[in-house]
Amino acid sequence: MKKIYRKVIDFVRQEIFPGIYATYANKKLKNDYDTQIEFAVDISAITGFENIYIEQIKNDLEKQRERKIRIEDKAKSLLFIITVAITAITFSLNYLNLLAINGFQIFSISLVFISIIYLVFGVIRSLQTLNIQPFNINQSEIVKNGDQFKLNANQIDSESLKEFIICKQLNDLIINRLSNYTYAAFTLIRNGIILFVLFFLSTISFSYLTQRSDTSSKDIISKEGTIIINDTVHVKMPYTFEVKYDIGNLRLYKNKK
Repeated sequence: MKKIYRKVIDFVRQEIFPGIYATYANKKLKNDYDTQIEFAVDISAITGFENIYIEQIKNDLEKQRERKIRIEDKAKSLLFIITVAITAITFSLNYLNLLAINGFQIFSISLVFISIIYLVFGVIRSLQTLNIQPFNINQSEIVKNGDQFKLNANQIDSESLKEFIICKQLNDLIINRLSNYTYAAFTLIRNGIILFVLFFLSTISFSYLTQRSDTSSKDIISKEGTIIINDTVHVKMPYTFEVKYDIGNLRLYKNKK
């Protein structure tokens, strides 16, 4: 039972409120980043093989940079999808003017407003992915010396390896944060589009059902009339007539019986 409860909670966090959950997770990653940046590095286990590991970690740093670029490209794609979705919702607002507002349609309208909220938060998370983040890459160290640029010599292998290890570990935390924002943006956009589709389906369904129940009907009216003959004879004649009406087509039928 406890496992089921935990799964339900995780589902709600990640699928219903992904933006809030991403903020919570990234706050923990930020704390880990601030702590690990001060960590020392122990490479005593690979003494004498520093060059081999330096090349390996250089390759890892390049793969991290490529992964970061892919994540940012996904965020840009999500922004394009959001733009299209918000444009569609904007044009659909004219459709709201044609609706007869009732309890059912209020439910449908609430769906489209929640959809907009999801899409807006999706924009925020996508922009957070594209926000400038610190990132460690392998590059030559060049400093300005008067009116010249000076290329500094590389550090000895052991010190260089320690620096690369720190850079790789910190980059992992940075990429995880970007991935959380991108996942949250994707989930928010997905939820917004689903709610937008449900809005249209519900309004069409409610409009059809309301029209079927309210716009076409008939009534039978009973009346009694009095006819006076020769000013002395009063004859009462009951009669009925049926009224058929269709509000949708604005036609009126009257059949006397």
